[in-house]
Amino acid sequence: MKKKSYYSHLLLDDAVKEKVLTIMMFGNNRAQSVGYFRVTLGLYYLSKIMVEAELDFKMIDREFNRFVYRTLGGGHSITSILQYMSSKQVLLVLESAPFISTFLNYFSEVPFRNIPILLSINLSVSKKISGLPSAGPVQDWILRQECIAQPVGEAQHLPIPN
Repeated sequence: MKKKSYYSHLLLDDAVKEKVLTIMMFGNNRAQSVGYFRVTLGLYYLSKIMVEAELDFKMIDREFNRFVYRTLGGGHSITSILQYMSSKQVLLVLESAPFISTFLNYFSEVPFRNIPILLSINLSVSKKISGLPSAGPVQDWILRQECIAQPVGEAQHLPIPN
């Protein structure tokens, strides 16, 4: 058995794989299940690579790619999952009623307020690589989430009347 790097082992252990596959089962059909898998794994991946420590991306991506290949088959990778998350198809998952609550239930270490941030970073990188503008349905969804969260954040900072 090959020795795993410290970070790749911490990022994608059997417990995480089981949670991702469990969330996948909440989909109503094959297409929705695959979408749940992609968004769950993509959000988890992005949340774990946003660290200051130096990461071995070659090793990490190899572990994720192996899991993606075993689950979805050939032609899929962590890169294709991140591309999916910058397309308007991701909205079918994000706007489905059970997904967000199910994701937050299984991955409570990723608070909802981080989801728009992670999607925004992914969208920015993806669009920069492709040369396409970031404007579009995914950007609109991110902005709506920020607008919804803004009044809540302001209310928390208001002084309490005596």
